[in-house]
Amino acid sequence: MEGALDLRHHRTGTLPQLAPYLHQRTAGRIGSLARLIRQAAITALIDGTERITKTSLDAIRLDHLAEQHHRPRARSTNTP
Repeated sequence: MEGALDLRHHRTGTLPQLAPYLHQRTAGRIGSLARLIRQAAITALIDGTERITKTSLDAIRLDHLAEQHHRPRARSTNTP
């Protein structure tokens, strides 16, 4: 996917370095991953940065299942 990006300032190798984050963020779903990267690339073109970073990826909302998986679980107040 990274090779297909046509962003002037994007560093090759950035996305593979973020593999654990990307897998956790997308719940391992390829469709969610594709949407996340596509939206981040569009945002990078619109805002003029022309690069994808973890910060820019964090700003993208995903589908419900991926967002539920990514959201930290609330701690139960009933446990000792």
